[in-house]
Amino acid sequence: MAWIADIMRGQNTLCQRQIRTGMALLYQGIQIMIIVLTCVCLLSPLCVHAGDVNPRQELYTPNYQIYHNVSYIGQHLRYIASKFPSYIRLDEAYYSRNKIPQYLIQVTNFTNYPPSGSFKTSDTKAKVLLSFGEHAREFFPVESVFHLLNNITSGLHSPKDSYSRAFTKRVLSRLDLYIIVLANPDGRLHIEKTKNYCWRGTSVGVDLDRNFDWNFGGPGSKADPNDEEYRGPYPHSEPECLLYLDLTSRQHFDAFVSFHSGIRQIYVPFADSRSKESQVVPDNIADQLQLAKRMAKSTHQSFTYGVGYNLNDYPADGTIYDYMAGVRQIPYCLAIEMWGIGDVDGAQCFDLFNPPNEQLHIALKEVMPLYETLFDNIIRWKESEVHKYFHEVEEPVSGLSFGYFLLFLTFALFMLFLFQHKLPYSLRPYPRKRVVSLRSLSSTFTTLGGIKMT
Repeated sequence: MAWIADIMRGQNTLCQRQIRTGMALLYQGIQIMIIVLTCVCLLSPLCVHAGDVNPRQELYTPNYQIYHNVSYIGQHLRYIASKFPSYIRLDEAYYSRNKIPQYLIQVTNFTNYPPSGSFKTSDTKAKVLLSFGEHAREFFPVESVFHLLNNITSGLHSPKDSYSRAFTKRVLSRLDLYIIVLANPDGRLHIEKTKNYCWRGTSVGVDLDRNFDWNFGGPGSKADPNDEEYRGPYPHSEPECLLYLDLTSRQHFDAFVSFHSGIRQIYVPFADSRSKESQVVPDNIADQLQLAKRMAKSTHQSFTYGVGYNLNDYPADGTIYDYMAGVRQIPYCLAIEMWGIGDVDGAQCFDLFNPPNEQLHIALKEVMPLYETLFDNIIRWKESEVHKYFHEVEEPVSGLSFGYFLLFLTFALFMLFLFQHKLPYSLRPYPRKRVVSLRSLSSTFTTLGGIKMT
């Protein structure tokens, strides 16, 4: 029987070995599957979710003979500023973490620009701040800057009665435009070097439009540096924010607009999660919605508009336009998605935010009415505000205006003059003088002549 026991022990040992071998092979297989799935998800567009900034297989990419690269953006702006020094000034003093200029330009008629600090400079022209290039992958808004500048400057030499001439004259004489052309130059340069057209943030991946101190850190942003909505370590952590903070502390703007692409929508404040929870809106929400409505209807394309947290199915915390509305108290603040149809099936990155090279010029012409409507409405609003400033008169305590008081006083004096003869002699403002005849005077002198004075 001993040999039977030996056989049984041998079989058990063999079975255990086979089980251990099978388990090892199964474990290795699971590891291989995990690696394969990870690689597939990294390389396949179908596995990329909204928060990823990893590259995709693009449907088309920019032709830099048509689109501007970072280098040509600077060259082109310098050329325009040198050609039209009386109307366009370029400021390269503000720059990114990697010391690339953000290109701030000012557009107005400098030939009749009053001295700094005068009333006219500060209050009669509408001051408008436009922001472009916050998200690196959104090339189209930056291209629209050059189309806008071309439309403004071309009117200088257009026929006298042409629309182009009238538009140019109205913009240069009634507006003081400040344009941040390339808010995030490091991000754009990162795209040029890596060919990753999904990249959205700065050189360190921070989304500038989640880095501002308006409900910073809320659920409408991310703490993960690998997420496209990475908000950064603290508010205004990025050097690129300085331009916005400094400029809005020195200038009192009437309007601020942040331009983006990816869909056609116009947002009014607010977009953050806290405002959504408490349903907070600006005091002049009706006026802002009216402006958004006019802009939405100005083009042949279909734009939707509304309060940010109502229009989007997700909150956005720490946005620039919310900060300008809530902290800087700029009367009109908008964020505009000016091109695109949204994240449809099959869309990658560059095609999601930018038109094909051959369609760029047409797309730029289609969005020009957005600028025209914006400028026209802000100009008319500013003219109304200036008119109120110069013509409103404070109401006195009695409730009657000073004008009515003067009218009443004039009427009372007129009636007094008209009926003064019916007043008692002592109350008349001009009592009738006594008339003395020469005869009575002569008799008086005769009488006095017979009187001894000593």
